[in-house]
Amino acid sequence: MSTFYKKLSHSRLAALTGGAILPLVGAAFIGAATPAEAFLVDRAEAQQGQGQGQGAGRDALNVGRGMGPGGAGRGQGRSAESDIFRDAGGRPTDRGGRPDDTGGGGPDSGKGGDYGDIVIILRADDGTPILDDNDNIQPCLTVDCSEYTQLVEAEDGKYELPEGAIAVEFGRLNVARSPSSVTDRALTELLTAFDGQTIDSLEWTDESGRLITPSGATIDSPIENLALYVALLEASREDPVDGVYTLSMTTNPRGHDPSETFSMDVSADLVMPLLASSFAAASDKFGDLTIDKVMGITGFLGLESELSALVSNPDYTYERQDTYDGVMVDILQAVEIEGQTYYQVVSVNLYEVVPFSDPVIIEDNGYGIDTFTMQADDAVKVLLYVHDYAIDAE
Repeated sequence: MSTFYKKLSHSRLAALTGGAILPLVGAAFIGAATPAEAFLVDRAEAQQGQGQGQGAGRDALNVGRGMGPGGAGRGQGRSAESDIFRDAGGRPTDRGGRPDDTGGGGPDSGKGGDYGDIVIILRADDGTPILDDNDNIQPCLTVDCSEYTQLVEAEDGKYELPEGAIAVEFGRLNVARSPSSVTDRALTELLTAFDGQTIDSLEWTDESGRLITPSGATIDSPIENLALYVALLEASREDPVDGVYTLSMTTNPRGHDPSETFSMDVSADLVMPLLASSFAAASDKFGDLTIDKVMGITGFLGLESELSALVSNPDYTYERQDTYDGVMVDILQAVEIEGQTYYQVVSVNLYEVVPFSDPVIIEDNGYGIDTFTMQADDAVKVLLYVHDYAIDAE
């Protein structure tokens, strides 16, 4: 696995050599940055379609997804906005408006649609909602869903959320609600850096699983990582060709020049690790990823069925210890010598030092949406730790 770490600024470290011990000028410590306040997506905002941007569904850059063997899917006119405004049957309604009332679904019915993902709900191991006898979602009253309830029937026959339902905070992942042209453009940027390459091992990734370009740059852009997440899920609709998926984009930004196509191959064995790490890199660095956050965002993208199919495959497995035990990084560790604080360069095992979270388990079978959420959340924790503590190995 490649070792690419955060560089220390000259203001924090004047000089650094091999196992040197560095005196500290003034009182200081290496700590995590203060997290920005998470943006809460409430039910009313989702219904009104706020934050959608302009021109949803348009491709102003003339960017189109490749259709070659194992290609990354169609993406033709799809927008997160049209996916949000749909009834329980998945039928898109007019862009920018409220769902109609003819399908028996919609945001107030709670019949398992995207609006049910605004709160924590009872789910099966593949991530799909477990509905009650009225085909309604069942909101959870505890984070681990050990307690849950039913929707409240209103006088007009519709159903409303009960008191005690727990809202899901999406943070910067709300970019998933942007027009598809946003992620298409980001994917083009990513594929430009990897054009013609085959991602066939984790040597292409850093400690948290983010891709590293042939030039040695880490893909740390949240929107590019979200675009990779989308492209991988779209690619998974088809079987891989010779064990690989081809992600490609064709672009013609000025509309009259010859089009250019950029592509890279991804080994089918790396799809799940890259899905987890790309989702993690698109997320806020602080807090825990949850099952409902993963399924909610994936639902906004219209790709929840694809993710459910992947995580419910018994061939999918993830073990935290197998992934991170023995992965060493160099950090600066504060030490006290005769009342003076110094920094010493030490090598640490990520599995032993990263403060991983205990996952919510739906079924203890080693796969499923709970396992995938754990994998993505572990990547977030590693990303934050390396970002705050690790130093450049060079």
